[in-house]
Amino acid sequence: MRFVPFILAAASVLVQHVAAQQKYVFAHVVVGNTASHDQSTWANDIALAKASGIDAFALNMGYFDQNIAPQIANAFAAAEAAGSSFKLFFSFDYLGGGKPWPATGNPSANPPDSVASYMLKYKDSPAYFKYNNAAFASTFEGPNKGSDWAPGGAIRSAVSSAIYFVPDYASLGPGGIGAQLNNIEGFFSWDMWANGAANKTDASDKAWQAAIGSKSYMMGVSPWFFHSASGGKDWVWRGDDLWADRWAQTLDVKPQFVE
Repeated sequence: MRFVPFILAAASVLVQHVAAQQKYVFAHVVVGNTASHDQSTWANDIALAKASGIDAFALNMGYFDQNIAPQIANAFAAAEAAGSSFKLFFSFDYLGGGKPWPATGNPSANPPDSVASYMLKYKDSPAYFKYNNAAFASTFEGPNKGSDWAPGGAIRSAVSSAIYFVPDYASLGPGGIGAQLNNIEGFFSWDMWANGAANKTDASDKAWQAAIGSKSYMMGVSPWFFHSASGGKDWVWRGDDLWADRWAQTLDVKPQFVE
C-alpha cells in the first residue's frame, strides 16, 4: 500500500526538478468535462495544481461546445483572482468538437467564435501563459489546418501579436512533421503510453526531438489511458509502472515543457 504514495512523492520531486531548470510543467484539462464547475471549483483546482508544482493548465477546447465559453471565463476569473504565478493557455482540439476550429470570425464575438477571437479576448490576461514574451498556444491534432497558424497566416495576422505555437501533430509521425516546421515554435507529442505488451520507452520522444531540430519539445506524461463508450469500444492501455517510468524519462529527454 506504500507504492502509490511513493510514486506521488517521486513525481513531485521530478516536477520540482524540471521547474527548477526554468522549464515548465502543465496539466491537460478537458474543459468539456467541467460543465458543473463554478469559479470556486476552478480556484480549488488551481490551488491544488500550484501546490503540486504545476505551472499552468492547458485548456483543451472542442468546437463547438457550449460549455467552453462560460468555463473559460470562470477559469480565468479564478486564476486572476488568485493573483499568483499560476497560468492558463489554450489547447484547441481540432477533433474533439466534431469539426475543426475556424481560424477567424467576429473579433469581438461574445462568446468568442474562433481561434483568433479567443486569443484576442484572453491573451493579455495576467493569467495567460507567455513564453519568450509570446502567448503560448497548443492543439490536439489539426495539421491540415497548419497554414492557419503560419507566419502571416489568418490566426497570427488577426491576433497581431506574438504567438508561441506548440501543437500536437502526432498523426504526421516524425517523418511528416518537416512540412510544418515553419509554422510552429515547438511540438507536443501525444505518444505517451505503452502500445501492446512492451513497456513505454522514450525512443519516440527522441525521434521527435531529432525531427524538429531546434524547435522546443513538449513531452507527454500520463499514468494510464482508457476509453469507455457504447458499441463495444471499451479498452485500456497498459499503465503498470508508467507514472514513475515516464517521469524518470523526462530527466533523460530534458524537454522544455511537460504536459
